[in-house]
This record gives sequence, C-alpha cells and structure tokens, in this order.
Amino acid sequence: MKIKPKHITAYSGLPKEIYILFVARVINCLGSFIFPLLTLILTQKMGMSKADTGNFSALLVLTQAPCLFLGGKLADSFGRKKILVPCQALGAVVYILCGITTNHSLLLLFIVIASNLYTMASPVYQAMTADLTTPKNRKSSFSLLYLGINIGMAVSPLLGGLLFKNYLQLLFILDGATTIISTLLITLFIRETGKKQRQENQEATAEESHDSAFQVLKGTPILFAFILIMFIYHFTYAQWGFLLPIQFGDLYKENGAQFYSYVNMLNSVIVVVCTPLLTRLTIKFHPLAVISGGGILYFIAFTAFGLVQSLPLFLLAGAVFTFAEIVVTINLGTFIADHSPSAHLGRINSFSMFMEGSARALAPLIMGHVLSLTNYFSSWILIAVIMLAGSAGMMYLCTKEKESAALAAAD
Repeated sequence: MKIKPKHITAYSGLPKEIYILFVARVINCLGSFIFPLLTLILTQKMGMSKADTGNFSALLVLTQAPCLFLGGKLADSFGRKKILVPCQALGAVVYILCGITTNHSLLLLFIVIASNLYTMASPVYQAMTADLTTPKNRKSSFSLLYLGINIGMAVSPLLGGLLFKNYLQLLFILDGATTIISTLLITLFIRETGKKQRQENQEATAEESHDSAFQVLKGTPILFAFILIMFIYHFTYAQWGFLLPIQFGDLYKENGAQFYSYVNMLNSVIVVVCTPLLTRLTIKFHPLAVISGGGILYFIAFTAFGLVQSLPLFLLAGAVFTFAEIVVTINLGTFIADHSPSAHLGRINSFSMFMEGSARALAPLIMGHVLSLTNYFSSWILIAVIMLAGSAGMMYLCTKEKESAALAAAD
C-alpha cells in the first residue's frame, strides 16, 4: 500500500510504514532532552567535576560499543521489532525512573542503562528502513527519516533549555514519555521485518545467515572500503562540535557561545528547508558520487573556517558545511542497505556505527593535540586535506563499481 500525496515531492509514493517511522522519529527527537544536556546535568545539577564528567562520558562510550554489536546481532537473529520495541520501551521506563529518584548514584546507573538500551536499538532503525524499502525509493526514505530527526532536534534544545533550570526531573519523564509514544506507533502500525521477511521471501539461506558480519564485509570489499573511508568523513565532521566552538570562544570571547549558537541554528534551518530539495536534485546520481561531492563541499567549508574571521563569512561557510552534511547523510544509509545482505543488515549497520563512534571519539583527542602544537588555520587546513583524500577515495570506489557493473552487463 502506498501513500500518494496530492503534490509531487521528493517524498511522494513511499511505503506507508516509512511515513509512520518519520512521525515516530519526529516525536522521539522532540523529547530528546537528556543526551544533549548530559554534560550540564552532570556538572551543574550533580556537582561533578570536569574530570569526573569526562570519565563518566568515557564509561558510556565503552559500555555502548558491545551493546551496539549486540543490538545488530539480535535484530538479524530474531527480527527488527522484537529488538527495537523492548529496548526503546525499557529505556524509556528507566528514564522515567531517573525523573523519580533523588539518589545521585542510582541516577547515574539508570542513565547508563537507558543509554545502552537506546544504543542497542539504533542499528535496528537503519535495518528496518532498508527492509521496508527498495533500491528505487530507498534514498528518499532515508532522506525523510533524516529530516524527521532534525525537525525534532531543532525544537528539543529550546524546550530543554527552558525546563533545565527548575524542572530537570520533568525532562527525564518527558524524554521517556515521548519515546513510549514513538514506540507505540512502531508497535501498532509497522510490521515485523528482518528474519521473518527473509524466510518468507527466501532471500537468504541458512548458511548465509550464520556468516559473521566480518565474513560478509570480506566478501564485499567495496562495502568494507566504504565504511573505512566514511571514518574520515566522521572524523572531520566531528570538528564542527569540537574545533569550531573553541575557535569561536577564542575569537569572539564572551560572545563566542552566542555566535556559535547562530551557526548551529542556521544549520538546523537549512537541514529542514533544503533536505527535500537536495534529495530531488541528487536522487538520480550514484550514492558514492554524491558522497564524494559532499566531501568537496566539506573541503571548501573547512578551508573557509581556517581563513575567515567575520561572523557573516562563518555563517556562509556553515551553510556550505550543512549542504555537505545533507547529501552525505541521505546517501550513507542508502549505500549500506543496497550492498548488505538482508540477513546481516543489523550487524553491518552496527559495525558502521561503531566506526562512526570511534571516529568521533578520536577526533577531539587528536585534534586537541594538533591545535596545541599549531593554530586554527593549520588545524583546519589539515582537516580539509584529510577530507579531500576521503572524497577522492569515494570517487575511486564509484569508478570501480561502475566498471564492475559495466563488465557484469557485458557478460
């Protein structure tokens, strides 16, 4: 069954489950209060030192890695909804318990548990989207869900900021409540996908389903190379949240945080307004070619961050950065889904997300040392050159895949 809006858009004619997932993602992200404010909660509300806050954040990352792989494995073995629904529901209940308890030690434990449950569910969303789509409508579907996430995340910081000072416990409860509503939509209106669907369509043999994700990646070198090159993209992208705000603080002093918020606000507006347009403009192009083009835009933006000093030029460079973010993001999930066996989608997405998390964890560590030895100009030029290498790698993969497709067609 297809939903056919009256007006032809980039998102017309998608499976009805994708529209439901879109609404669920908007609702879920509208209530995403805790994670963006976690550092402030730990320092200002719980009185933790910066060192202890850093240690706790590192603990979260360490515990999330095995949960990520476990979620992908379970989703491939038992089905998407059977993992997504209980993980999200239990995580939401734990967050509600966070809003009730007044014991700080218990609160920290609950935050770790809820975070890990949500982490287990994260690769399942990607796998479920791939299950529900076809190569023809997959790019538009991933684009719509990306748009839904950003619509929610554009509003949640505003609500969170208003309630943070006097109603912290309410934030935990609202975060859990919106997750429960989102999970209910998935429970009621989206069919089970994954193992059951594969059995019905006979898409995977028993032998294939027992192969590990690394065996699949070994047998699909272009997918493995793609994930490795995306490590470069994620590493450089992370400087938006690390290097740029530090630079704004040094450049604009007491106005640094305010001016950086302007750049972030512009980013959110452009994502919401331009994602449908950029999806339509790039939908017929090969995902790898689009991602490579996005890398060129990143290169331009990073170079500009190292050269400019006025706020209007930073805003302009931020707009270029956001265009790159959009085209890369909507094609990332599409490429992985198109090149992964259905029986391994959860595990492949888990590995991809693990590589992304590793890149973002290493980014501030490495570039913090680089910045201490050089300056902002040199740091951004280094990031730009690294990104240019990643873009060239993507274009090389695109060329190789087109050559393989031409050879296959000739045979």
